[in-house]
Amino acid sequence: MLGKLVPWKKRNGRGDITVRPEEDFGLSQFRDEFNSLWDRFWDDWRGGLADWNGGNWFRGVNLNEEEKEFVLHAELPGFEPDDIDIKVSGNMLTVRAEHKDEGNGKNGSRYQRYGSFFESFSLPSGVEADNIDARYHSGVLEVHLPKSKDYETKRIPVTAA
Repeated sequence: MLGKLVPWKKRNGRGDITVRPEEDFGLSQFRDEFNSLWDRFWDDWRGGLADWNGGNWFRGVNLNEEEKEFVLHAELPGFEPDDIDIKVSGNMLTVRAEHKDEGNGKNGSRYQRYGSFFESFSLPSGVEADNIDARYHSGVLEVHLPKSKDYETKRIPVTAA
Protein backbone atom coordinates (compact mmCIF):
# COMPACT_ATOMS: atom_id res chain seq x y z
CA MET A 1 0.00 0.00 0.00
CA LEU A 2 2.85 2.41 0.83
CA GLY A 3 4.37 1.77 -2.59
CA LYS A 4 1.23 3.13 -4.23
CA LEU A 5 1.42 6.33 -2.17
CA VAL A 6 5.08 6.99 -2.98
CA PRO A 7 5.30 7.04 -6.79
CA TRP A 8 9.10 6.82 -7.11
CA LYS A 9 9.24 3.57 -5.14
CA LYS A 10 8.59 0.23 -6.80
CA ARG A 11 8.21 -3.27 -5.43
CA ASN A 12 10.67 -5.88 -6.53
CA GLY A 13 9.67 -9.51 -7.11
CA ARG A 14 9.91 -10.33 -3.38
CA GLY A 15 7.51 -7.57 -2.31
CA ASP A 16 10.24 -5.27 -0.97
CA ILE A 17 10.05 -1.58 -1.80
CA THR A 18 13.02 -0.36 -3.81
CA VAL A 19 13.98 3.03 -5.19
CA ARG A 20 15.14 3.26 -8.77
CA PRO A 21 18.33 5.36 -9.01
CA GLU A 22 16.97 7.55 -11.80
CA GLU A 23 13.93 8.43 -9.65
CA ASP A 24 15.83 9.06 -6.38
CA PHE A 25 15.70 12.90 -6.62
CA GLY A 26 18.76 13.11 -4.29
CA LEU A 27 16.83 11.61 -1.37
CA SER A 28 19.33 8.84 -0.72
CA GLN A 29 22.15 11.39 -0.36
CA PHE A 30 19.97 13.49 1.95
CA ARG A 31 19.09 10.38 3.99
CA ASP A 32 22.78 9.37 4.25
CA GLU A 33 23.82 12.86 5.38
CA PHE A 34 20.99 13.02 7.89
CA ASN A 35 21.88 9.57 9.28
CA SER A 36 25.53 10.63 9.58
CA LEU A 37 24.52 13.80 11.43
CA TRP A 38 22.21 11.82 13.72
CA ASP A 39 24.94 9.27 14.48
CA ARG A 40 27.47 12.01 15.30
CA PHE A 41 24.95 13.68 17.62
CA TRP A 42 24.29 10.48 19.58
CA ASP A 43 27.98 9.54 19.67
CA ASP A 44 28.76 12.93 21.24
CA TRP A 45 25.86 12.55 23.67
CA ARG A 46 26.88 9.03 24.69
CA GLY A 47 30.42 10.30 25.29
CA GLY A 48 28.97 12.88 27.65
CA LEU A 49 26.99 10.23 29.48
CA ALA A 50 30.12 8.15 29.90
CA ASP A 51 31.72 11.14 31.63
CA TRP A 52 28.60 11.56 33.73
CA ASN A 53 28.86 7.99 34.97
CA GLY A 54 32.32 8.89 36.21
CA GLY A 55 30.97 11.96 38.00
CA ASN A 56 32.30 14.53 35.56
CA TRP A 57 29.33 15.28 33.36
CA PHE A 58 27.63 18.65 33.85
CA ARG A 59 28.83 19.10 37.41
CA GLY A 60 32.59 19.29 36.97
CA VAL A 61 33.86 17.17 39.86
CA ASN A 62 37.61 16.61 40.13
CA LEU A 63 39.79 15.02 42.79
CA ASN A 64 43.48 15.94 42.59
CA GLU A 65 46.38 14.64 44.62
CA GLU A 66 48.88 17.19 45.83
CA GLU A 67 51.97 16.75 47.98
CA LYS A 68 50.30 17.04 51.40
CA GLU A 69 46.61 16.68 50.60
CA PHE A 70 43.90 15.64 48.19
CA VAL A 71 41.73 18.47 46.87
CA LEU A 72 38.19 17.94 45.64
CA HIS A 73 36.63 20.60 43.38
CA ALA A 74 32.91 20.43 42.61
CA GLU A 75 31.04 22.98 40.52
CA LEU A 76 27.79 23.75 42.35
CA PRO A 77 26.42 26.97 40.87
CA GLY A 78 23.28 28.42 42.39
CA PHE A 79 23.76 26.97 45.86
CA GLU A 80 24.53 28.76 49.10
CA PRO A 81 27.01 27.41 51.69
CA ASP A 82 24.08 26.50 53.96
CA ASP A 83 22.58 24.34 51.19
CA ILE A 84 25.66 22.06 51.15
CA ASP A 85 26.05 19.08 53.50
CA ILE A 86 29.35 17.17 53.66
CA LYS A 87 29.72 13.99 55.73
CA VAL A 88 32.47 11.45 56.30
CA SER A 89 31.54 7.91 57.28
CA GLY A 90 34.34 5.38 57.35
CA ASN A 91 36.19 5.88 54.08
CA MET A 92 33.22 7.49 52.29
CA LEU A 93 32.90 11.23 51.71
CA THR A 94 29.38 12.30 50.80
CA VAL A 95 28.56 15.70 49.34
CA ARG A 96 24.90 16.65 49.14
CA ALA A 97 23.39 19.97 48.17
CA GLU A 98 19.75 20.91 47.83
CA HIS A 99 18.10 24.23 47.05
CA LYS A 100 14.42 25.09 46.89
CA ASP A 101 13.15 28.50 45.92
CA GLU A 102 9.50 29.49 45.69
CA GLY A 103 7.99 32.90 45.21
CA ASN A 104 5.83 35.23 43.22
CA GLY A 105 6.82 36.68 39.86
CA LYS A 106 6.39 40.29 38.78
CA ASN A 107 3.05 39.62 37.08
CA GLY A 108 1.55 37.73 40.04
CA SER A 109 2.55 34.30 38.78
CA ARG A 110 4.18 31.79 41.11
CA TYR A 111 7.51 30.17 40.44
CA GLN A 112 9.33 27.24 41.93
CA ARG A 113 12.98 26.31 41.40
CA TYR A 114 14.70 23.21 42.64
CA GLY A 115 18.29 22.06 42.40
CA SER A 116 20.08 19.09 43.91
CA PHE A 117 23.46 17.44 43.89
CA PHE A 118 24.56 14.16 45.43
CA GLU A 119 27.89 12.40 45.08
CA SER A 120 29.83 9.91 47.20
CA PHE A 121 33.56 9.31 47.00
CA SER A 122 35.77 6.56 48.41
CA LEU A 123 38.55 8.26 50.32
CA PRO A 124 42.07 6.97 49.88
CA SER A 125 43.58 5.39 52.98
CA GLY A 126 45.68 7.83 54.94
CA VAL A 127 43.29 10.81 54.90
CA GLU A 128 42.89 12.64 58.20
CA ALA A 129 39.09 12.78 58.40
CA ASP A 130 39.16 15.05 61.47
CA ASN A 131 41.04 17.78 59.60
CA ILE A 132 38.98 17.99 56.40
CA ASP A 133 38.32 21.60 55.41
CA ALA A 134 35.61 22.75 52.97
CA ARG A 135 35.23 26.15 51.30
CA TYR A 136 32.59 27.42 48.88
CA HIS A 137 33.13 30.46 46.68
CA SER A 138 31.57 31.63 43.39
CA GLY A 139 29.75 28.34 42.78
CA VAL A 140 32.76 26.09 43.38
CA LEU A 141 33.09 23.80 46.39
CA GLU A 142 36.67 23.06 47.39
CA VAL A 143 37.30 20.28 49.92
CA HIS A 144 40.81 19.81 51.31
CA LEU A 145 41.56 16.29 52.51
CA PRO A 146 44.91 16.32 54.33
CA LYS A 147 47.12 13.23 54.19
CA SER A 148 48.22 11.65 57.45
CA LYS A 149 51.86 11.78 58.52
CA ASP A 150 52.40 8.10 57.69
CA TYR A 151 50.81 8.39 54.21
CA GLU A 152 53.39 7.34 51.70
CA THR A 153 53.36 6.83 47.98
CA LYS A 154 55.54 4.03 46.77
CA ARG A 155 56.78 4.00 43.21
CA ILE A 156 56.71 0.59 41.55
CA PRO A 157 59.41 0.10 38.89
CA VAL A 158 58.32 -1.39 35.59
CA THR A 159 60.69 -3.78 33.85
CA ALA A 160 60.58 -5.19 30.36
CA ALA A 161 59.34 -8.74 30.15
